[in-house]
Amino acid sequence: MSAEQTAIDLRIPDPAGVREAVDAKISGFDFEGEVVLIQVPQFPLDMLESSTARGRGYFAYPPQNLLYLSAIFRELGLTTRIVDLNYAVLRAALDGDDPEQAWQALADEAFADDSSPLICMSLMFDSTSSSFDKVLNYVRKLRPQSCIMAGGVAATAEPEKLLYDGVDFVFSHEGESALDRFYAYVRGQSDQLPINLSLLDAGGNFVQTNQEQGSPVEFDIRSEYKKIPIKRYHEVGCLSNFSRMIGTDVPYATIISRRGCRARCSFCGVRNFNGKGVRVRSTGDVIAEMRHLYDNYDIRHFDWLDDDLLYDRDGIVELFHAMAENLPEATWAANNGVIAAAVTPEILEAMQASRCIGFKIGLESGNPNVLKDVHKPTNLKKFFEFSDLARDYPTMYMAVNFIMGFPGEQVSQMMDSFSAAVRGNLDWNNFYLYQHLKNTELFIAHGSMGGGDAEDKARTNSQPMSSLNPVRGGMFRNDDEKTNVLSGYDVIEYAGDHTPTREQLKEIWFTFNFVANFLNTPAIDTDQEERLRNGIQWLEALSRSYPDDPSMTALLYYLHARLGELSKEELAGLQKRSRDAFRASDYWQRRDAEFSISALLENTVPDIDSRWHDYMKFTALDR
Repeated sequence: MSAEQTAIDLRIPDPAGVREAVDAKISGFDFEGEVVLIQVPQFPLDMLESSTARGRGYFAYPPQNLLYLSAIFRELGLTTRIVDLNYAVLRAALDGDDPEQAWQALADEAFADDSSPLICMSLMFDSTSSSFDKVLNYVRKLRPQSCIMAGGVAATAEPEKLLYDGVDFVFSHEGESALDRFYAYVRGQSDQLPINLSLLDAGGNFVQTNQEQGSPVEFDIRSEYKKIPIKRYHEVGCLSNFSRMIGTDVPYATIISRRGCRARCSFCGVRNFNGKGVRVRSTGDVIAEMRHLYDNYDIRHFDWLDDDLLYDRDGIVELFHAMAENLPEATWAANNGVIAAAVTPEILEAMQASRCIGFKIGLESGNPNVLKDVHKPTNLKKFFEFSDLARDYPTMYMAVNFIMGFPGEQVSQMMDSFSAAVRGNLDWNNFYLYQHLKNTELFIAHGSMGGGDAEDKARTNSQPMSSLNPVRGGMFRNDDEKTNVLSGYDVIEYAGDHTPTREQLKEIWFTFNFVANFLNTPAIDTDQEERLRNGIQWLEALSRSYPDDPSMTALLYYLHARLGELSKEELAGLQKRSRDAFRASDYWQRRDAEFSISALLENTVPDIDSRWHDYMKFTALDR
């Protein structure tokens, strides 16, 4: 058997059966008409909070993947429409309209005539599965005769489920090459079976053709931007807290210069989706796309979608220099974590010159053994070299990502992450709760269970992805004190060789987050004015997503008082707003009793419990 044949993942025993199934399936559809590309709402609609929507706290990413697919269909001679239901939902929530009715009305409009277009739906993340299912069922009723295709990261992980739910074809991995070869086969231009294609045969059996990863990266998508409201995404949401920092009135866009990642982190699905290695666009093509957005749509802020932005040191420095020259008023940020070991003084200088406002570092753990176990391509020495270097660049806001609760991770190992956050002393520390992603090494090794004691083993990955952040995931809503769960500074008593329950883990998360980001934030005692200003901007942007959180308002009051630019009346307003929020919430009164948060409103930084002092000194590097 050839290598190509062994790569075919089938439920039908021979390639001839696959060809027969593909031929029979495609014969039932017309693939030469209009194509409708759909982005579904990017969060479960039942979790939509109007106050967060009004603060533009939800992600409003332009559908970059659909722009690339639209460009491929254009090259194939087909016309396309892009229907962004996520934008429609956010616009409706902002305007006080019914979000459910809004996306349905836009879908009705997209299929107002009597045609049966080819329908392509994107399913990137598990968190959007409920939205995807709703839209799929609605669209199927509107156009029962149309062919519906699906693709994306989550679709690649579960093609069989989507097919049984009513999708006709699922394309795995990147879609550009797969679509091109699909049409070559459909049009009789090639007798090679399409790649990365999943379908059901006439008997309902699952069929999958040869799987190949990777696609070319040099696609010109400039003409596709007119098919989406690219100038208006900032009006309904954000890309990240970085995009909110620069002001909610600044038009933004996303851009990609590199596909893939040099790393093979066991919790990440990039390698399984994109393949090994990194493919790099030319500097000229990237700048041409950015300049098009800058000149024609007044885009003044960009965020990179790259999973390994700093790959190819010379190439990225060249790109940053070109941005500095060609985009004189634009800022940029990198919300996807970059590799600490890849950051050099030359790169930081180029970042600063090209008006970078901030970026994140993906460290994930402060424990050397955990870093090794998850195959993270960095080490603590490299991270601390970076964090020491970062202090010389206070105009760029720098955050580091940690993940808590890897399968089998002990509390003592998590404490090393807390200590690394304190030692790193970056502007912000993002502590996330581990969430299984399908089609990753950890998911394959541990099934659908996450970390935790036996009582947590029934938990599956049906939990929304937003639970990576317990507050955004709603995990503290209506939270009563748990008699068997330690909270506040007392979580230190759990430290040791224990694997915490999910309930205990979220309390450890809260203490890590509050101590590292509120009581130990550099902005609270820095003598660098830029760092203080950035800290204020970050918190003001973040508080728009959490309007009922008085701890953020209390810290903002303290920092504004340090800066000394608000009037007495404005400071008093912040103070009153925070105090009112404390009084209105039993939950926040309990947190205040644990951490003395409201002391910030008296211009006093609360003392950190002495039991935590040893963990404020990093020791893992010495072990």
